[in-house]
This record gives sequence, structure tokens and C-alpha cells, in this order.
Amino acid sequence: MNPLMTFLDSIRDHLDLYDLPPSAAVDVTTGYKPVTVMLEAMDLPVVASGLLAWADTLDQVAASLWRVADRPSVHLSITGRMASGVPVRVWSAVAFSEQIFPDLPVGSRQEMPIFVLRGWADLGEVAA
Repeated sequence: MNPLMTFLDSIRDHLDLYDLPPSAAVDVTTGYKPVTVMLEAMDLPVVASGLLAWADTLDQVAASLWRVADRPSVHLSITGRMASGVPVRVWSAVAFSEQIFPDLPVGSRQEMPIFVLRGWADLGEVAA
């Protein structure tokens, strides 16, 4: 089977199987690149909740953040593998805040534990 079709089938099946948050874009390529899903949300608690929802459906999950050099934003992402073995990266951007990201210099990328996302997701529950 064509590798592109394998990736397309995998992401379609994954989206059909799970109730995942809305995506603004899905990029499917073959080779060494993962299927990339950009979440629609940009509010930190909503993004964190969305990333956690995806994390619960993937194997070998890792989380990271990147403070963008030319914008006042931070990209939050998780990577993992769908049950089919196809790699996936799910991400979104949030506004930079010195209170939330005090040790994140411009342009830096850092891995982070998943529990940090849980804390940020809880911020939305407290505000609700």
C-alpha cells in the first residue's frame, strides 16, 4: 500500500475512534515526518486540555514547548504514536506570559512533563 494512504487511513481511523477537540489543520506527509495536527484553540487551559485528550489516545507520549523568537507566543506540543504505529504531533500556540513561562527565553525549546499540561488544564476548571 502507498505510505501516504497508510498515514491518511491511520489519522482518519484515529479521529473516528476518539472524541478529540477540534483541529484547525492536519498535515499528512510520509517519510520521517509525523502526522501533524494543529488544534483550533489558543487559550492555555483549552490547549492544555486538548493536548491531554490527544495524549490519552497515543503511545510513547512526550510534551514540549517552544517560545517563538519572532512572535509573543509559545508553541505547546505533544508527540506520540497512534495504535497503527504512525507518529503524530499535536500542537497549538498560546500567548506568552512571564507569569506562566518565567524560565523560557526567546527561541528556546524545552521538554516538559505531561503533568504540567494537567496543571494548566485545571486553570480553566477553576475559572469556570
